[in-house]
Amino acid sequence: MSSSRAESQHPQYTRRRSNTATSLFKGPVTPLKVGDKKTFTIWVHDPKDSPNVLFNHSLWPGIAEGDMLSVRSPGAEDSAGFFFVASKEEGNVKPQLQISIPRFMADTFGLRNNGEIVLTKVEKEKCSADHVEFIFQDQYLGRNDMWRLGKQLVDQCVYVEQEVSFIGAPAAKIQGIFIDGKKVSAAYVTSATKAIYRSLTARTTIFIQVCKELWEFAGDGERYTEKIIHSFLPALFNKWREAGTNHIVTIVLISRVYYDTSETEYAAGPLRRDDDGKWYKDFYKVITDLEVIYDWKPTLLILKDSFVAFQRDILLTHHYHRALVGFPSQSSEDPLDQVRLVGRLSCAHDGPILEAINLGLNPTETHYIDRSLSQTGAATILITPGTGYYRVSKQLLRLTTVRMLDQGFGLDLVSLAKPPLHQSPIFSFQSIEPEPRFEREGRLGSRIMDPLWDGDDEQEESPGRERTTFWWDPFWMSVSFWDKQMDLPFREDRFIARAKMYEIEMLGLLDHDVLSSIEVPYMPEQRTEAATPSSEIGPDNRLTKREADLFDQNVFSFHREPKPTTTGRNSLASSASGTIVAPSSLRSSIVSYRSSMVSQVTLSSPNKIHPIEESPLRATRDLPVEQPSESERPLSMISFRGLSSSPSQSSILSNRSTTSTSTMSSVNPDGRPRRPGSARSVLSARLSAPSWLFNPFRSGPSHPQTSPISASGISSTHNGTPTLTALDPTSTTPTAATPISRPPRPVTIRNPPTRRLQANRTLEEDGIGPQRKHTSPINTPPARDDTSFGARRSTALSLSMPPISSSPNFRTNPSRPRSSVAPSQATLARRWEHMFAHPLYKHDIKWKSMTTPGCLPLTTEYFPSGSDLEALYDVHEYGIYIDPTEIRSFLVKSPNMSGSPDQERRAWALMIMRVMAAVRLAQGFQFILQPKQVYGENDRNPLRRTQSFMTDEEMVPKFGGASQVLESPDDPVYISMSNEIHRISYNREGETVQIRRYVRRMPSLRPFQYQCLIWPKLGVGYTELKTSFISHGLENYLWNRLDMVVAGVEPQFNESLRYWRTRFVVIPTAESPSATIGPAGEKLNEEEIRLLGMDKLAELFTRLRWRPLEERTNPVIPVRFLPTDLGPTTCLFDEHLMAQLDEIHAKGPLKKKVKSDKDIANMSLANIARAMREDDGVPIKDRRWHTKRYTSVFTGAEFVSWLVREFRDVSTREQGVEVGQKLLDQGLFEHSRGMHGFLDGHYFYQLKGEFAVHTTPKTGGWFRSSRHVSNAEDNMPRSGYYPSSSAKASSPRKPKRQLILSQSMAIDIDPVKRSDQAECVVLHHDIIHNPATCFHFELHWMGTTARCIEDTLRQWSRTIERYGLKLVEAYVGQIADIRDRNAFQSCFPIRLAIPPPVVMDLEKRVPEGTQTSYYFEYALLKRFGFILDIEAAHLYPEQVDVNYSYRRAPFSYSQFIHRSGVAFVQVLPNGNGFLFLTNRLLAPGRMGALKSKEQRPAIAAEELRVKLHAFCDDGEQLMKFYDEELIQLRDAPEEPPPLNI
Repeated sequence: MSSSRAESQHPQYTRRRSNTATSLFKGPVTPLKVGDKKTFTIWVHDPKDSPNVLFNHSLWPGIAEGDMLSVRSPGAEDSAGFFFVASKEEGNVKPQLQISIPRFMADTFGLRNNGEIVLTKVEKEKCSADHVEFIFQDQYLGRNDMWRLGKQLVDQCVYVEQEVSFIGAPAAKIQGIFIDGKKVSAAYVTSATKAIYRSLTARTTIFIQVCKELWEFAGDGERYTEKIIHSFLPALFNKWREAGTNHIVTIVLISRVYYDTSETEYAAGPLRRDDDGKWYKDFYKVITDLEVIYDWKPTLLILKDSFVAFQRDILLTHHYHRALVGFPSQSSEDPLDQVRLVGRLSCAHDGPILEAINLGLNPTETHYIDRSLSQTGAATILITPGTGYYRVSKQLLRLTTVRMLDQGFGLDLVSLAKPPLHQSPIFSFQSIEPEPRFEREGRLGSRIMDPLWDGDDEQEESPGRERTTFWWDPFWMSVSFWDKQMDLPFREDRFIARAKMYEIEMLGLLDHDVLSSIEVPYMPEQRTEAATPSSEIGPDNRLTKREADLFDQNVFSFHREPKPTTTGRNSLASSASGTIVAPSSLRSSIVSYRSSMVSQVTLSSPNKIHPIEESPLRATRDLPVEQPSESERPLSMISFRGLSSSPSQSSILSNRSTTSTSTMSSVNPDGRPRRPGSARSVLSARLSAPSWLFNPFRSGPSHPQTSPISASGISSTHNGTPTLTALDPTSTTPTAATPISRPPRPVTIRNPPTRRLQANRTLEEDGIGPQRKHTSPINTPPARDDTSFGARRSTALSLSMPPISSSPNFRTNPSRPRSSVAPSQATLARRWEHMFAHPLYKHDIKWKSMTTPGCLPLTTEYFPSGSDLEALYDVHEYGIYIDPTEIRSFLVKSPNMSGSPDQERRAWALMIMRVMAAVRLAQGFQFILQPKQVYGENDRNPLRRTQSFMTDEEMVPKFGGASQVLESPDDPVYISMSNEIHRISYNREGETVQIRRYVRRMPSLRPFQYQCLIWPKLGVGYTELKTSFISHGLENYLWNRLDMVVAGVEPQFNESLRYWRTRFVVIPTAESPSATIGPAGEKLNEEEIRLLGMDKLAELFTRLRWRPLEERTNPVIPVRFLPTDLGPTTCLFDEHLMAQLDEIHAKGPLKKKVKSDKDIANMSLANIARAMREDDGVPIKDRRWHTKRYTSVFTGAEFVSWLVREFRDVSTREQGVEVGQKLLDQGLFEHSRGMHGFLDGHYFYQLKGEFAVHTTPKTGGWFRSSRHVSNAEDNMPRSGYYPSSSAKASSPRKPKRQLILSQSMAIDIDPVKRSDQAECVVLHHDIIHNPATCFHFELHWMGTTARCIEDTLRQWSRTIERYGLKLVEAYVGQIADIRDRNAFQSCFPIRLAIPPPVVMDLEKRVPEGTQTSYYFEYALLKRFGFILDIEAAHLYPEQVDVNYSYRRAPFSYSQFIHRSGVAFVQVLPNGNGFLFLTNRLLAPGRMGALKSKEQRPAIAAEELRVKLHAFCDDGEQLMKFYDEELIQLRDAPEEPPPLNI
């Protein structure tokens, strides 16, 4: 009844009545003001009638077109409701209608028909969205699609939960709308609104680090393994279930095992050495393999069992297995006697984190191959019991950072420990000290002094160079601390231990000896001239009880403080725990000696320690006067005793002590000389303690930081000139930590110490910039963090040009987090700056990024200054000439316009520029937007014109949002990746599109060679893997060739262009076809029905063939398949089939003769029969089908093609079928078996009676020679079968025959023109087809809308399904190589318990053309429902060269696919059995997937694998099967006796 009133007011039910008020009063109308309100009665209408809000303007005079109005219930808040923009007043609005909204909007906001609402005029600017967050599911949404989807929403009002359509189909849902960082229910979308895209169907990899700490107890008494299984993973899976995700998940256990030198011989295998020279092996165990799991309980049980058995597997069983397979020690005859427990698990900080990440990046780096159309994005989650500190290789860290940047992915680190005292996450590596190296014109690059980016990998291995320890925080990694204590209520005064000493925590009553091995560093004794005179420090200078009590009270007592006010800051909140703002009466002494603990040891009175006070308010005093000459020179060097250079001795579990030097300042913060000593300094010297002591122990309420991230916040104190270090305690230049060879000795904590171990520590102060706010670390860490891409990324994301250290030697100190980030990292991390609509904090769990991973934003605001472009980048430039009459590009949509030649050329240039930008977006590029602010005196315009190559106009991106890009060809577009920037512009004078590439000079990256042991999900133990990690950067990408393909100059894709590709197979199903009647009403058998289905598929291909504009008036050349009953290798000996193949490649079957003057209507039957037997007539030959020979026959398809080619009065195949039926009725010919009328297809017909002329049968021929087509032992691929195969010398007397068995063409998959761009793909398909095997085709594309591809495939699938055919997505390469692409995915080997028997003269006992190399293996697979997919390369005959346009590598083994499409099998040579692989591309809901929810593809494949494995493992069943096959073999014919003359 909700729409009854609206329906009753339809124009057909009532007449138009005039409005009395408007008809009588025609005076001037006062426009509405912002804030004007009025109440109306609302109607609800069906969205099919109109998707927009309908409003009667006459009821509220003053509303103008374009006014923005809010709609809300009378009692609701102003923010609750939605907006709409008043449209132009329409004269046909019903007088009774006041306002009517679509039903889905009414349901979303709880509005009912005939209810009251309040309309309010609002201001567009204040209601414009800054960010709109979309979620989407079960589809591949490319970056080009995201760009166009965002453009179509500009100038529209949107609301949360709104379904957004794209090219006529639902594409996404709006999950969140943000204005100034606050979430709102509705907003207005402008061209500057940033779009955030999150996927509900992503490829998710979960790494669980198995290390020494995993079996320890947490502070709440629960093991970390239990936290994973019982706490975190169930919470994560519940979040997935609530969000409705269906991620494709891989779970892998990762571990590193160290071995003593004495154990290396026994633990032989992929042993490696770390930087300290210790031997280790890495182990990976796959728990789930690319699975969509709905019930996680069985997986958690498997994971729990794996934890229980993991140490046994890698420390004992692994070596037991190696002894069994032939790797025993030489000292014993019995290999099992040598099995023993060797190795030890590493600590968390030594785990193979970067190695695991790179193994996960390998398959995603080639995401364009086997492109799934049902998933978007990738997410990686690393669960560890550690604190986020890792010791890594510099080479691998650099390579990992580059690969993460190129792929645009981030990593979520989930730590099960309490937040540490140091910065987290943090990496340490060994490297040589960077040397200042100047670029062109004496400019120092921002990355030159970064220890990670300085120098090439070869320089790191140079002998004689001293290596030091450096710290580096990964901006691409986000950390979440999972430390739930379910049984302990929150108490704000509870003391929480933050330094972990596990041995002491686990100390029992009887474990007295454990104390002798405890390592505890002493408090440092600081003796500095600046801090305390040496005369005041001595053995008798001890603390009084009052001083000690005051110290304890300041550190450990609880003080309730008012919550600090929120302030914005232009920096990334560090991941370290903050210090505490204490009352001034109790804090003065703490501040004094705490300042002496850090690197500068600055002492002053409490009222002058502004930088240390850490007030939430910005410091108001002026910065000290810069003195560059003094700041560059160390004033004094001090050595701290008892301090490790690691972030925290206890929480990082470092066993190494390091020494370092640190500069000191001998001046006060205000610049005055420091006094020799004071009472506070004496107390500080007596109470010498490491700085980490004063962070964790303060009891107090926790106040999470709420400083918002400003997308364009800029420090007002920064100027453009390079500034040296000021004389301020917050800007000193440290040196790197240097390791010492002597480790700390264990000390007995029960006895007073007798000696103090010396170890130094590098402490570094913050650079000049806004001060950071700290709050109490009780229970939750207060430091802020971003949402999904790294603890340190917010700085880079929050600034147009982030505050950087004034010193070029910008180093990370984990114990002294900065309020700014290194410029070398800031410029890279800003790829993600437009992903975060509001700030998040470190104590928050990053559920959003782990539940709905975000896609790389389309835009960024970072652009280097003109001087940087000049000094640090190489420039390449080329142009594409625009001639509208010569453009033949299937990627560019023809502009719909008519005008002058210049206007037409500009329109074509704009369309080409858009496609150029689209294909770059697809490769991971981002549009560069105009920065909101530019700062600095000398660099007021950072993109200013320079002298060399920026001579045309100001180099300033002029776009405020992605939707503004390329609205006109006049404004150049800037588009960038991590180290490359492209400028695309139109040169009106030269009539060319100019592409200018800026490529940053970077150190070379060598491949990282890696070896490890992996246990696949279906494996029975660890198998060795050798791989390499390579960065496939775009610096050497053939952009010139790609742009020529876009412009139509280059005809096809090149392998180096990284185009998207996916392979499909058409499989004859096990079920009978639903269609049984042919087009002429005749009943057909299953094989004929399937051939008819392939003809329908050929018609679909023909219908979509793309043709240039000038060729569209000509008749289209139809696609033609050649049926055969022979296999892929034996059909090559069919001469007639090869002749048809040559005809297709030469001219096409329907090409009309130039002088076709004959009419078949005027010819007699005898003349027609005579014409058919001429040389260019119908091929009448002896043919064979399913072992039966038919003499002097022709096919219906060939006869129709002949009619169309030879006669004027036959123009189409439909007319040819009509003529053929008439001739059959007149008695010219008949069906060879008398079962059918005339059909256009592979049906045999023969001339009747007097018209029949029998051909002379040939002896021997191709088929007799085909019995010996291969040798089972010859399993090496031969040359010429594939474009990439290696050359092989052949005899010059017998050149090989070249055969091309596929065709390629461009097809238009958007025939109804729903899209705003050209939607074309390149189709490669087979020509020869056997209805008993697979038919293959591949699709190649770049920038095409995936929704159009999927819709086309679904249409093809529905069409051929009724003919007993099934369309299934398949892997492009052979399954035997799957591990090379994805290390965690592996084939399951199935061995034959009894090898197949050897049969003499087998080729003579089987039908002609039968493959005999693997006769019994093929028969066994056929019994289990497998059909041939692709034949092995070595089985093709030697005398021919076979080429498929879409195959890039030969198949080593013959590959089969199951009729259901759920699994692949390859046949191994020499009777070694099979390789089995589940088809992971066949996800639920995909084309070809099983319709029953209970029988999902993965479950069906597993059942099939179990049955096949059980059969092959049963010797009795195999022998019975072999005997049955031998019985069916016919006896070999006897050879005739020799002739006696």
